[in-house]
Amino acid sequence: MGRFTADHTGGETMTHTFDLNDPAVIADPHPSYARLRAEAPVYHSLDPDLWIVSRYDDVRTVVRDAQRFSSAVGAIESDPFNPGMTPPKWLSHLLSRLTAVRVLLISDPPDHTILRRKVGRAFTPRRITAWEPRIREISAQLVDAMLTADHPADLVRDLASPLPTAIIAEMLGVPEARNADFKRWSDDLVNGLLTGGSRVAMFRSAIAISWFFFRTARRRRRDPGDDLISLLVAGTGDDALTTPEIVNFCILLLAAGNETTTNLVANAMLAVFDRPDLRQQLRDDPPAAAAVVAETLRFDGPGQGLLRRAVTDISLSDTTIPAGAYVLPLIGAANRDPGHWPDPDEFRLDRPNIADHLAFGSGTHYCIGNALARIEATAAIEEIMRRLPDVAPNGAPVRIASPVLRGLRTLPVEFTRAHTAVAP
Repeated sequence: MGRFTADHTGGETMTHTFDLNDPAVIADPHPSYARLRAEAPVYHSLDPDLWIVSRYDDVRTVVRDAQRFSSAVGAIESDPFNPGMTPPKWLSHLLSRLTAVRVLLISDPPDHTILRRKVGRAFTPRRITAWEPRIREISAQLVDAMLTADHPADLVRDLASPLPTAIIAEMLGVPEARNADFKRWSDDLVNGLLTGGSRVAMFRSAIAISWFFFRTARRRRRDPGDDLISLLVAGTGDDALTTPEIVNFCILLLAAGNETTTNLVANAMLAVFDRPDLRQQLRDDPPAAAAVVAETLRFDGPGQGLLRRAVTDISLSDTTIPAGAYVLPLIGAANRDPGHWPDPDEFRLDRPNIADHLAFGSGTHYCIGNALARIEATAAIEEIMRRLPDVAPNGAPVRIASPVLRGLRTLPVEFTRAHTAVAP
């Protein structure tokens, strides 16, 4: 992905290449991140044309400063993460129509402020905490199924993936019979953004799920229940949401919510498997899973970057980013910056500044579903280590082919099936 120039000691200037889509970088991006932080902390990629920011202070500035770095990036003519893949004209037209509707993830104040206030009443700490018993119940049921299954286990397929799908479906009041549709739609929406992913499947599912939520929102306006969609349609006056806004928010919750939790659980368990002392600590004290989740968000978070657009000429690390330029703040690089984190490549549960991680963004765009993702991941890991204490890898995992989504497609495991098959 493009080139950058770096000034070295003695004034020598050299040109390097850095490809975010290189399989070696996707497998382990941190050597490349370290090189970027040291040699070109604000890196100009020529193909595609965007600026990559990697140091903690600069990344935090980009994700927090909504006045100078816009989230309303609009439709991009070429995919910055899949060079050479240009959307067909019908797709670009559809994208332009979709971005005309306010969407939480790609809007700026004041629209973002208004929209977040409207949907925020569905994500209060009290409402999310109230879901914890049900999250733990579903986690236990999924582990029950793993213990009694007659096929090899996979932590992604059997637990990390179905858990958030089931929870979000219940939150939205969707019948359990539609969970398979929900999972397929969610996977298609995410896979369409990956290298080699099907854009046709992505937009077929986008259309299917849009119609599903559109019809559901209309039904809830006539006959409300106690689900999240009913809460969203109940707003009046300044708190009223349009049906397209509700549809877009539900799609965002389904796709982003599922992928975030799935990848967080998978990355955390991979870290546990690589560290026998940590595995033993979790066996002895399963509630330590909360600290494991927090450190995983820093050490190997589910999202490696976000896309922003510079509103005006901006200087970061003595480099000027021109107005209108696309900017990619590398969250994963910032979360391993030795300028902010002592021993950044060590997985530690005792970091006093762990709350500084940027895995959920910062400022006005701080992830509205962060508490839900943490509760889901913590419950899943606790259940795994309590019920499957000898769980271990059973073959090589398969990583997601993406420079910005950090997670696993598969994580095969083995364990003694004589463990408790029914949760206490």
